[in-house]
Amino acid sequence: MEGAGRSLGARALLSLICAGPMSRAELGRRLGLSAATTTRTVRPLIEASLVEEGPPAQAGGPGRPTRLLAVVPTSATVVGIKLTDDRLYAVLTDALGQVLAGASRPLTVTDPHSVTTLIASVVTRLARRSDRRPDAIGIALGAAVVERRTVVVASFLGWRDVPLADMVGEATSLPCVVANDVRAFAYAESWYGTGHGHDPFALVTFGAGIGCGIAVGGEVVSGARGAAGSVGHLPVAPSGPSCEIGHAGCARALASTAAILRAAAEHLGCEPEELSVERLLSPQLREHPGIDEVLRRAALAAGRVVGSLIAYVDPELVVVSGEGVAVLEAYRETFEEEIAGLRHWTAAPVPVLLRPFEFDEWARGAAALALERWALVAGDR
Repeated sequence: MEGAGRSLGARALLSLICAGPMSRAELGRRLGLSAATTTRTVRPLIEASLVEEGPPAQAGGPGRPTRLLAVVPTSATVVGIKLTDDRLYAVLTDALGQVLAGASRPLTVTDPHSVTTLIASVVTRLARRSDRRPDAIGIALGAAVVERRTVVVASFLGWRDVPLADMVGEATSLPCVVANDVRAFAYAESWYGTGHGHDPFALVTFGAGIGCGIAVGGEVVSGARGAAGSVGHLPVAPSGPSCEIGHAGCARALASTAAILRAAAEHLGCEPEELSVERLLSPQLREHPGIDEVLRRAALAAGRVVGSLIAYVDPELVVVSGEGVAVLEAYRETFEEEIAGLRHWTAAPVPVLLRPFEFDEWARGAAALALERWALVAGDR
Protein backbone atom coordinates (compact mmCIF):
# COMPACT_ATOMS: atom_id res chain seq x y z
CA MET A 1 0.00 0.00 0.00
CA GLU A 2 2.84 2.39 0.82
CA GLY A 3 4.38 1.86 -2.64
CA ALA A 4 1.04 2.44 -4.32
CA GLY A 5 0.50 5.61 -2.26
CA ARG A 6 3.91 6.96 -3.22
CA SER A 7 3.28 6.14 -6.88
CA LEU A 8 -0.02 8.02 -6.78
CA GLY A 9 1.71 10.95 -5.08
CA ALA A 10 4.50 10.99 -7.67
CA ARG A 11 2.03 11.02 -10.55
CA ALA A 12 -0.01 13.83 -9.06
CA LEU A 13 3.10 15.80 -8.12
CA LEU A 14 4.67 15.52 -11.58
CA SER A 15 1.37 16.51 -13.18
CA LEU A 16 1.19 19.62 -10.97
CA ILE A 17 4.76 20.69 -11.73
CA CYS A 18 4.07 20.42 -15.47
CA ALA A 19 1.88 23.49 -15.01
CA GLY A 20 4.81 25.52 -13.69
CA PRO A 21 7.57 25.62 -11.05
CA MET A 22 6.38 25.08 -7.49
CA SER A 23 7.89 24.91 -4.02
CA ARG A 24 7.79 21.77 -1.91
CA ALA A 25 5.54 23.56 0.56
CA GLU A 26 3.01 24.46 -2.15
CA LEU A 27 3.11 20.94 -3.60
CA GLY A 28 2.49 19.46 -0.18
CA ARG A 29 -0.39 21.83 0.41
CA ARG A 30 -1.99 21.05 -2.97
CA LEU A 31 -1.67 17.27 -2.49
CA GLY A 32 -2.34 17.12 1.23
CA LEU A 33 1.10 15.63 1.97
CA SER A 34 3.38 16.23 4.91
CA ALA A 35 6.76 17.89 4.30
CA ALA A 36 8.57 14.57 4.85
CA THR A 37 6.28 12.69 2.44
CA THR A 38 6.65 15.40 -0.19
CA THR A 39 10.45 15.16 0.05
CA ARG A 40 10.35 11.36 -0.25
CA THR A 41 8.04 11.65 -3.26
CA VAL A 42 10.18 14.24 -5.03
CA ARG A 43 13.52 12.45 -4.52
CA PRO A 44 13.05 9.64 -7.10
CA LEU A 45 11.73 12.12 -9.67
CA ILE A 46 14.90 14.18 -9.31
CA GLU A 47 17.07 11.05 -9.47
CA ALA A 48 15.27 10.01 -12.68
CA SER A 49 16.00 13.48 -14.22
CA LEU A 50 12.30 14.21 -14.54
CA VAL A 51 12.34 17.08 -12.05
CA GLU A 52 15.05 19.59 -11.16
CA GLU A 53 15.53 22.13 -8.39
CA GLY A 54 16.09 25.78 -9.12
CA PRO A 55 18.63 27.92 -7.27
CA PRO A 56 17.67 29.18 -3.79
CA ALA A 57 15.44 32.25 -3.88
CA GLN A 58 15.02 34.27 -0.70
CA ALA A 59 11.41 34.98 0.15
CA GLY A 60 10.28 38.50 0.99
CA GLY A 61 10.39 37.87 4.75
CA PRO A 62 12.63 35.96 7.13
CA GLY A 63 13.10 32.24 6.76
CA ARG A 64 14.93 29.68 4.70
CA PRO A 65 15.39 30.35 0.96
CA THR A 66 12.84 28.63 -1.29
CA ARG A 67 13.94 26.22 -4.01
CA LEU A 68 11.34 25.79 -6.73
CA LEU A 69 10.88 22.41 -8.40
CA ALA A 70 10.38 22.29 -12.17
CA VAL A 71 10.02 19.67 -14.85
CA VAL A 72 13.20 19.06 -16.84
CA PRO A 73 12.38 20.41 -20.34
CA THR A 74 14.11 17.52 -22.13
CA SER A 75 12.44 14.84 -20.02
CA ALA A 76 9.57 14.45 -22.47
CA THR A 77 8.26 15.34 -25.90
CA VAL A 78 4.59 15.04 -26.78
CA VAL A 79 2.43 15.57 -29.86
CA GLY A 80 -0.74 17.65 -29.85
CA ILE A 81 -3.27 17.25 -32.67
CA LYS A 82 -6.16 19.58 -33.51
CA LEU A 83 -8.77 18.28 -35.98
CA THR A 84 -11.12 20.54 -37.94
CA ASP A 85 -13.60 19.48 -40.62
CA ASP A 86 -10.99 19.74 -43.35
CA ARG A 87 -7.53 19.93 -41.78
CA LEU A 88 -5.19 18.45 -39.19
CA TYR A 89 -2.85 20.70 -37.19
CA ALA A 90 -0.04 19.20 -35.11
CA VAL A 91 2.69 20.43 -32.78
CA LEU A 92 5.54 18.69 -31.01
CA THR A 93 6.36 20.21 -27.61
CA ASP A 94 8.80 19.62 -24.79
CA ALA A 95 7.83 19.01 -21.17
CA LEU A 96 7.31 22.74 -20.61
CA GLY A 97 4.89 23.08 -23.51
CA GLN A 98 7.39 24.87 -25.78
CA VAL A 99 6.71 24.09 -29.44
CA LEU A 100 9.63 22.29 -31.10
CA ALA A 101 8.05 21.57 -34.48
CA GLY A 102 4.72 21.82 -36.26
CA ALA A 103 2.82 20.34 -39.20
CA SER A 104 -0.47 20.78 -41.04
CA ARG A 105 -2.23 18.36 -43.39
CA PRO A 106 -5.55 18.46 -45.29
CA LEU A 107 -8.28 16.03 -44.24
CA THR A 108 -9.41 14.80 -47.64
CA VAL A 109 -11.01 11.65 -46.20
CA THR A 110 -12.60 11.87 -42.76
CA ASP A 111 -13.61 8.34 -41.76
CA PRO A 112 -12.02 7.32 -38.41
CA HIS A 113 -9.57 4.81 -39.89
CA SER A 114 -8.25 7.25 -42.51
CA VAL A 115 -7.84 10.00 -39.91
CA THR A 116 -6.05 7.57 -37.59
CA THR A 117 -3.65 6.64 -40.38
CA LEU A 118 -2.95 10.31 -41.09
CA ILE A 119 -2.32 11.03 -37.41
CA ALA A 120 0.14 8.14 -37.20
CA SER A 121 1.95 9.43 -40.28
CA VAL A 122 2.23 12.97 -38.88
CA VAL A 123 3.49 11.67 -35.53
CA THR A 124 6.19 9.68 -37.32
CA ARG A 125 7.30 12.71 -39.32
CA LEU A 126 7.47 14.92 -36.24
CA ALA A 127 9.45 12.25 -34.41
CA ARG A 128 11.98 12.18 -37.24
CA ARG A 129 12.32 15.96 -37.18
CA SER A 130 13.05 15.95 -33.46
CA ASP A 131 15.11 12.75 -33.58
CA ARG A 132 13.11 11.46 -30.62
CA ARG A 133 10.12 9.22 -30.19
CA PRO A 134 7.26 11.16 -28.53
CA ASP A 135 6.09 10.04 -25.10
CA ALA A 136 2.36 10.64 -25.60
CA ILE A 137 -0.26 12.04 -27.98
CA GLY A 138 -3.15 14.41 -27.28
CA ILE A 139 -5.99 14.95 -29.74
CA ALA A 140 -8.53 17.79 -29.62
CA LEU A 141 -11.63 18.19 -31.77
CA GLY A 142 -15.09 19.73 -31.65
CA ALA A 143 -16.86 16.79 -30.06
CA ALA A 144 -18.35 15.28 -26.95
CA VAL A 145 -15.71 12.96 -25.50
CA VAL A 146 -16.00 10.56 -22.55
CA GLU A 147 -13.14 9.35 -20.36
CA ARG A 148 -10.68 11.12 -22.69
CA ARG A 149 -10.89 8.12 -25.00
CA THR A 150 -14.13 7.83 -26.96
CA VAL A 151 -15.66 10.42 -29.29
CA VAL A 152 -19.36 10.13 -28.54
CA VAL A 153 -20.35 12.51 -31.33
CA ALA A 154 -18.38 14.78 -33.67
CA SER A 155 -21.00 16.20 -36.01
CA PHE A 156 -18.55 18.00 -38.29
CA LEU A 157 -16.82 14.69 -39.06
CA GLY A 158 -19.96 12.55 -38.98
CA TRP A 159 -18.58 10.42 -36.14
CA ARG A 160 -20.45 8.59 -33.39
CA ASP A 161 -18.97 6.36 -30.69
CA VAL A 162 -15.46 6.29 -32.14
CA PRO A 163 -12.78 4.84 -29.78
CA LEU A 164 -10.21 7.27 -31.15
CA ALA A 165 -7.67 7.06 -28.31
CA ASP A 166 -7.51 3.28 -28.62
CA MET A 167 -7.27 3.44 -32.42
CA VAL A 168 -4.43 5.97 -32.39
CA GLY A 169 -2.71 4.19 -29.51
CA GLU A 170 -2.75 0.93 -31.45
CA ALA A 171 -1.50 2.61 -34.64
CA THR A 172 1.38 4.43 -32.91
CA SER A 173 2.09 2.28 -29.83
CA LEU A 174 1.94 5.49 -27.76
CA PRO A 175 -0.34 6.57 -24.91
CA CYS A 176 -3.13 8.75 -26.31
CA VAL A 177 -5.83 10.99 -24.86
CA VAL A 178 -8.71 12.72 -26.64
CA ALA A 179 -10.71 15.76 -25.52
CA ASN A 180 -13.10 18.44 -26.68
CA ASP A 181 -11.00 21.13 -28.38
CA VAL A 182 -12.28 24.09 -26.36
CA ARG A 183 -11.72 22.29 -23.06
CA ALA A 184 -8.25 21.20 -24.16
CA PHE A 185 -7.49 24.80 -25.13
CA ALA A 186 -8.74 26.03 -21.74
CA TYR A 187 -6.57 23.41 -20.03
CA ALA A 188 -3.41 24.66 -21.77
CA GLU A 189 -4.28 28.29 -21.09
CA SER A 190 -4.82 27.56 -17.40
CA TRP A 191 -1.51 25.67 -17.24
CA TYR A 192 0.90 28.05 -18.94
CA GLY A 193 -1.10 30.62 -20.87
CA THR A 194 -3.24 33.67 -20.20
CA GLY A 195 -5.26 31.88 -17.57
CA HIS A 196 -2.31 30.75 -15.46
CA GLY A 197 -2.77 31.91 -11.88
CA HIS A 198 -6.48 32.72 -12.34
CA ASP A 199 -8.92 30.43 -10.57
CA PRO A 200 -11.57 29.84 -11.76
CA PHE A 201 -10.67 30.60 -15.36
CA ALA A 202 -12.98 30.43 -18.38
CA LEU A 203 -12.33 30.32 -22.12
CA VAL A 204 -15.18 30.93 -24.58
CA THR A 205 -14.83 30.49 -28.35
CA PHE A 206 -16.96 31.88 -31.16
CA GLY A 207 -16.38 30.59 -34.67
CA ALA A 208 -17.58 27.55 -36.60
CA GLY A 209 -18.99 26.47 -33.24
CA ILE A 210 -19.51 28.07 -29.85
CA GLY A 211 -18.01 26.44 -26.79
CA CYS A 212 -16.66 27.02 -23.33
CA GLY A 213 -13.97 25.55 -21.11
CA ILE A 214 -13.92 26.19 -17.36
CA ALA A 215 -10.81 25.49 -15.29
CA VAL A 216 -11.14 25.14 -11.51
CA GLY A 217 -8.03 24.44 -9.47
CA GLY A 218 -6.07 23.89 -12.68
CA GLU A 219 -8.48 21.16 -13.83
CA VAL A 220 -10.97 21.66 -16.65
CA VAL A 221 -14.53 20.60 -15.89
CA SER A 222 -15.63 17.93 -18.39
CA GLY A 223 -18.97 16.95 -16.86
CA ALA A 224 -20.51 13.53 -16.32
CA ARG A 225 -20.84 12.86 -20.05
CA GLY A 226 -18.05 15.00 -21.50
CA ALA A 227 -20.41 17.81 -22.50
CA ALA A 228 -19.68 20.56 -19.93
CA GLY A 229 -19.37 23.95 -21.62
CA SER A 230 -21.72 23.14 -24.51
CA VAL A 231 -23.16 26.64 -24.57
CA GLY A 232 -23.79 26.94 -28.30
CA HIS A 233 -27.49 26.18 -28.12
CA LEU A 234 -28.33 28.36 -25.12
CA PRO A 235 -31.35 30.56 -25.98
CA VAL A 236 -30.33 34.21 -26.28
CA ALA A 237 -33.10 35.69 -28.46
CA PRO A 238 -36.36 33.66 -28.49
CA SER A 239 -37.69 35.54 -31.52
CA GLY A 240 -34.46 35.10 -33.47
CA PRO A 241 -33.67 32.71 -36.34
CA SER A 242 -33.30 28.97 -35.84
CA CYS A 243 -30.07 27.00 -35.93
CA GLU A 244 -29.52 23.99 -38.18
CA ILE A 245 -31.32 21.66 -35.77
CA GLY A 246 -34.28 23.94 -35.13
CA HIS A 247 -33.44 25.81 -31.91
CA ALA A 248 -35.02 29.25 -32.21
CA GLY A 249 -32.80 32.13 -31.19
CA CYS A 250 -29.92 30.10 -29.75
CA ALA A 251 -26.38 31.47 -29.64
CA ARG A 252 -25.29 29.30 -32.55
CA ALA A 253 -28.14 30.66 -34.72
CA LEU A 254 -26.92 34.21 -34.17
CA ALA A 255 -23.20 34.28 -33.39
CA SER A 256 -21.57 31.31 -35.16
CA THR A 257 -19.63 32.07 -38.33
CA ALA A 258 -22.07 30.11 -40.49
CA ALA A 259 -25.07 31.94 -39.02
CA ILE A 260 -23.47 35.35 -39.54
CA LEU A 261 -22.56 34.61 -43.16
CA ARG A 262 -25.97 33.10 -43.88
CA ALA A 263 -27.85 36.11 -42.49
CA ALA A 264 -25.54 38.54 -44.29
CA ALA A 265 -25.99 36.69 -47.58
CA GLU A 266 -29.77 37.12 -47.34
CA HIS A 267 -29.32 40.89 -47.07
CA LEU A 268 -26.84 41.04 -49.93
CA GLY A 269 -28.61 38.61 -52.25
CA CYS A 270 -25.64 36.27 -52.62
CA GLU A 271 -24.47 32.86 -51.42
CA PRO A 272 -22.83 32.53 -47.95
CA GLU A 273 -19.80 30.91 -49.62
CA GLU A 274 -19.07 34.22 -51.36
CA LEU A 275 -18.60 36.00 -48.03
CA SER A 276 -16.20 35.97 -45.08
CA VAL A 277 -16.23 37.63 -41.66
CA GLU A 278 -13.29 39.77 -42.73
CA ARG A 279 -15.20 41.01 -45.77
CA LEU A 280 -18.32 41.79 -43.73
CA LEU A 281 -16.21 43.94 -41.41
CA SER A 282 -14.88 46.06 -44.26
CA PRO A 283 -16.00 49.73 -44.04
CA GLN A 284 -18.03 49.41 -47.23
CA LEU A 285 -20.18 46.48 -46.08
CA ARG A 286 -20.52 47.63 -42.47
CA GLU A 287 -22.30 50.72 -43.76
CA HIS A 288 -25.03 48.45 -45.11
CA PRO A 289 -27.81 48.63 -42.46
CA GLY A 290 -28.63 44.94 -42.80
CA ILE A 291 -25.02 43.86 -42.30
CA ASP A 292 -24.60 46.18 -39.33
CA GLU A 293 -27.69 44.62 -37.77
CA VAL A 294 -26.38 41.07 -38.31
CA LEU A 295 -22.99 41.85 -36.76
CA ARG A 296 -24.43 43.81 -33.86
CA ARG A 297 -26.90 41.01 -33.14
CA ALA A 298 -24.03 38.51 -33.09
CA ALA A 299 -22.09 40.64 -30.61
CA LEU A 300 -25.19 40.95 -28.42
CA ALA A 301 -25.68 37.16 -28.43
CA ALA A 302 -22.02 36.61 -27.56
CA GLY A 303 -22.34 39.08 -24.70
CA ARG A 304 -25.30 37.17 -23.32
CA VAL A 305 -23.38 33.89 -23.40
CA VAL A 306 -20.33 35.38 -21.66
CA GLY A 307 -22.41 37.41 -19.20
CA SER A 308 -24.45 34.33 -18.23
CA LEU A 309 -21.27 32.32 -17.76
CA ILE A 310 -19.83 35.00 -15.48
CA ALA A 311 -23.06 35.08 -13.44
CA TYR A 312 -22.96 31.31 -12.90
CA VAL A 313 -19.22 30.73 -12.38
CA ASP A 314 -17.76 34.08 -11.18
CA PRO A 315 -14.35 33.43 -12.79
CA GLU A 316 -11.30 35.58 -12.12
CA LEU A 317 -10.75 35.95 -15.85
CA VAL A 318 -12.55 35.16 -19.11
CA VAL A 319 -10.72 34.86 -22.42
CA VAL A 320 -12.78 34.98 -25.62
CA SER A 321 -11.25 33.51 -28.76
CA GLY A 322 -12.08 32.17 -32.21
CA GLU A 323 -12.88 33.66 -35.59
CA GLY A 324 -15.76 35.62 -34.07
CA VAL A 325 -13.37 37.75 -31.99
CA ALA A 326 -13.04 40.13 -34.94
CA VAL A 327 -16.78 40.85 -34.76
CA LEU A 328 -16.63 41.39 -31.00
CA GLU A 329 -13.70 43.78 -31.36
CA ALA A 330 -15.63 45.81 -33.93
CA TYR A 331 -18.76 45.85 -31.73
CA ARG A 332 -17.07 45.80 -28.37
CA GLU A 333 -19.36 48.37 -26.80
CA THR A 334 -22.44 46.27 -27.61
CA PHE A 335 -20.70 43.12 -26.35
CA GLU A 336 -19.53 44.68 -23.07
CA GLU A 337 -22.83 46.45 -22.35
CA GLU A 338 -24.65 43.13 -22.55
CA ILE A 339 -22.16 41.50 -20.16
CA ALA A 340 -22.52 44.40 -17.73
CA GLY A 341 -26.30 44.20 -17.90
CA LEU A 342 -26.24 40.58 -16.71
CA ARG A 343 -23.96 41.27 -13.73
CA HIS A 344 -25.50 41.27 -10.27
CA TRP A 345 -25.40 44.75 -8.79
CA THR A 346 -23.20 43.59 -5.89
CA ALA A 347 -20.70 41.69 -8.04
CA ALA A 348 -17.42 43.20 -9.21
CA PRO A 349 -16.77 43.29 -12.98
CA VAL A 350 -14.82 40.32 -14.33
CA PRO A 351 -12.00 41.03 -16.82
CA VAL A 352 -12.84 39.76 -20.32
CA LEU A 353 -9.97 39.55 -22.80
CA LEU A 354 -10.52 39.21 -26.55
CA ARG A 355 -7.66 37.22 -28.01
CA PRO A 356 -7.43 35.64 -31.47
CA PHE A 357 -5.63 32.28 -31.67
CA GLU A 358 -4.20 30.21 -34.47
CA PHE A 359 -5.03 26.55 -34.90
CA ASP A 360 -1.52 25.49 -33.91
CA GLU A 361 -2.24 27.00 -30.50
CA TRP A 362 -5.32 24.80 -30.30
CA ALA A 363 -3.00 21.87 -31.05
CA ARG A 364 -0.81 23.06 -28.17
CA GLY A 365 -3.87 22.62 -25.97
CA ALA A 366 -4.02 18.98 -26.99
CA ALA A 367 -0.30 18.70 -26.22
CA ALA A 368 -0.98 19.87 -22.65
CA LEU A 369 -3.32 16.92 -22.21
CA ALA A 370 -0.62 14.63 -23.57
CA LEU A 371 1.85 16.07 -21.06
CA GLU A 372 -0.54 15.25 -18.24
CA ARG A 373 -0.87 11.70 -19.61
CA TRP A 374 2.93 11.40 -19.76
CA ALA A 375 3.24 12.69 -16.19
CA LEU A 376 0.86 10.02 -14.93
CA VAL A 377 2.85 7.27 -16.68
CA ALA A 378 6.27 8.68 -15.75
CA GLY A 379 5.24 9.04 -12.12
CA ASP A 380 4.67 5.27 -11.96
CA ARG A 381 8.21 4.43 -13.03
